[in-house]
Amino acid sequence: MDASSRSALRGAAAGAMLWGVQLVAVGVAAGTVPPLLQATLTSTASLFVLWLWTRWRHIAVFAQDSTLTPGMGLGLLFSARIALLYLAVPRIGAAAALEFSAAALLLQAALPRGPRAWPAMLAGVLVMLALAAALPLAGMALAACAALAWVLQQRLLRDARLRDCAGEQFVFYQLIGAAVTLPVASVVAGENWLVRPGAVAWWALAAQLGCCVLALSLLWIAPRDGLRRGPSAASLPLAAGAALALQALLDHPARWVCWGGLALLLGGAAWLQGPLRDPGAPAWE
Repeated sequence: MDASSRSALRGAAAGAMLWGVQLVAVGVAAGTVPPLLQATLTSTASLFVLWLWTRWRHIAVFAQDSTLTPGMGLGLLFSARIALLYLAVPRIGAAAALEFSAAALLLQAALPRGPRAWPAMLAGVLVMLALAAALPLAGMALAACAALAWVLQQRLLRDARLRDCAGEQFVFYQLIGAAVTLPVASVVAGENWLVRPGAVAWWALAAQLGCCVLALSLLWIAPRDGLRRGPSAASLPLAAGAALALQALLDHPARWVCWGGLALLLGGAAWLQGPLRDPGAPAWE
């Protein structure tokens, strides 16, 4: 593995852990700030940061080219995934929602390999069954739909028209889709925007924004070698681990010990299988 690949791998791991911390902050703020409103605020703020960066660097992110159509689909799937995850986290916790998504992505990456990937497939099925049996049905249904949106997004990434899409343009499609659709979804869901967050909620919102900005820097802005990586089946156990550690600090540790075994199971399966990625897929999958 060369230096640029190691740097991209470190960035993906750090970005995944930030994703875990961000979803814990969603659960903390959910007591006073509705989930879809939180998603609207963080996605819009992240879009503004990305816009500032692209203006400063004179990077074109919106053009009438071949990436527009799949980019719009990418934005819609990203919006659906974020909305469903933000709704699921207050019901089942950040770690469980991430573990379910990790299991779904592990299965999606392992199935084309057939019998050679049976450890990954077995781990994914076991984690899904354990979570579904132990957690509220409504929360798990939301997590399952979020995982499905994530799997569909990963499949869309194989579109040949997105293979040469620059990192900033790639994330712009996702954030512009979220900034447009999430406010509408929040209003349709009847969320109250006239909220008065307490001090803890303000800190949680600030943590979400900080995680988004750092993830943008690590995954999309800092790399110069074209390796644009988002959270994948291999890195999501790290996100779940970060969420578990933070949840254990904020709550009774014993409550989260059982989910630690599932995160280790997923991480071990992903490690044993190596890079569970289709050779023809884009580098950021």
